[in-house]
This record gives sequence, C-alpha cells and structure tokens, in this order.
Amino acid sequence: MTRAEPTPFEFRSPHGVRKVEHASQCWNGITVRHVVQHLNPGKVWHDLSSSETTVAIVLDQSGGYCEPRLNLRRPTPRDRFDAGHAVFVPAGMTIWGYSDDIQMTRDLRLAFDVARLPKILGEDLDAARVNAPILMLYDDRVIRCANLLAEECRQTTPGNRLYGESLTMALMAALFASRKIEQKARQGLSPWQLRLALEYLEHHLNEDLSLDDLSHRVGLSQSQFARLFKVSTGAPPYRWCLNARIQRAQTLLLRGELPIVDIAVEMGFSDQSHFTNVFRRTTGATPKQWQMSQRC
Repeated sequence: MTRAEPTPFEFRSPHGVRKVEHASQCWNGITVRHVVQHLNPGKVWHDLSSSETTVAIVLDQSGGYCEPRLNLRRPTPRDRFDAGHAVFVPAGMTIWGYSDDIQMTRDLRLAFDVARLPKILGEDLDAARVNAPILMLYDDRVIRCANLLAEECRQTTPGNRLYGESLTMALMAALFASRKIEQKARQGLSPWQLRLALEYLEHHLNEDLSLDDLSHRVGLSQSQFARLFKVSTGAPPYRWCLNARIQRAQTLLLRGELPIVDIAVEMGFSDQSHFTNVFRRTTGATPKQWQMSQRC
C-alpha cells in the first residue's frame, strides 16, 4: 500500500490575510494541514467552503477573537471566545472564517471525501452527524488529537503511518461516531481476530504498518478494531507496536552484535536520531545509556 499525497493547498477568498504558512500530511485519505495565518489589523475574513468536506480546529490565537459564521455580517452565538473550537463544513457549503483584531491564528484543517467515513468508522458512524455543519465545538478529545496531528505535520522526517491513521481515526470518531460505542467494547477481539492481528504485527513489526490494513484483515472498521484491540491487549495498536519494537531493539542491544544505527534501521526507524528520541521517551534513557546500564 503506497502513501497518498496531500492535495494542493487552496486558500480561498482571503481578506486581510498578510501571510499563510502551512505543512501537510495525508493519512486515511484525509489531507491534514497545519496552518498559521498572520493577519493585518482589523476585520479579516475568508471563505471556508471547498469541494471536499472540511474540519478546522483553532489551536491558538493571539489578539482579538475568531469565529465561523454562516452569514458574514451576523455573529455566531457563543459564550466562549478562546481557541480550541472545531468547525465542520460539509462539502460545497459556504461558511465564513471571521476574525477581529487578531494578529495570528494557528489551526489544523482536514479535507476529505465524506464517503470515506464508513470505512474508517464502520457501524460506529452516526450518519445524522455528517449532514449538518458544526460551528463552535469545544471538545477535549478533538483538541488533543488535533494538537498531536499538528505536531506530526511539522515533522521533517516521514511520520509513522499507523500513528497518523490512528490519530485521524480518533478525531473522526470524536466528531462523527455514535455516543453509544463505549458499550460495545467490553469483550475485545475474538480469539481468531486477536491471533491473526498479533501474528501479522509480529511478522511486520519493522515495516510502515497501516491501521486500515490491520482492521481489514479481521473484518472490522478502523475504529472498531482499535477499540477492541485495546480491550484485548491493554494498549492501542500504535502503542502496542511501539512497545514491541522497543523490546525487540532492547534484545538486539543486549546482544551487542550491531551498532545502534543498524538497530535503528533494523527496527524500521527513519534514522538513529528518531530511534534515540523514541527510545528515550519510552524507557527514560537513550539506547546507549540503557545498553551500558545492563552491563553493570
């Protein structure tokens, strides 16, 4: 399976926007953009509509306030004026992004074909929730996923596909999944599903794994698989794979037969620096420090 490329950046009908910076990635057929806008003083607006369905989450703002509007001249009723809100714009619907006296906004934008949601969410999808726009949604799950995706967009090295797909799936679930899905996850994967998933993961641990591929192998949507896998193993698929890769790397470090740079490549990390950073976050020590501590 090859990686999809982000669609070209399109910024429509800007008024008062001085400069736009952006970085893009693509996971699950969803183009994810981290966008920073530098604005002129006063009132600023632009058209958020697109031929694709769009979700935008305001991560940060400085100065005045910003909001989405159905009517450019009519403020949106609200009781909060801080950053952290999400906007859902159905394909082809005109919704305006409006701000007053803001110097900078930083947001995450996701552009996708709404027809992809059943594949990602399966029976967890609440179809009624994709038919109407959302103007101001403050949700801790959404902002948490959005901040992690923004961080991934800024990475200069290729990101982990399983991680990116897991984050986009989780964000879509927070926005469009039924609120009753938690009740369906008590028993986890069936024995054959768990065995098949773990065997596949063990044999392909150093590869750029795909959540979509994993879920398809056991006949589930991504959100169903991720939820049931966590019940069965105690960890989400990405975290389970990361822990397994670190444990395998530790075995290689104990043998002392390979230099650390070769272990990084062997375990599928982009380079030694990436491997070291992940190893330190997981174990609290660099690979070299951990290796020396085991020899004492």
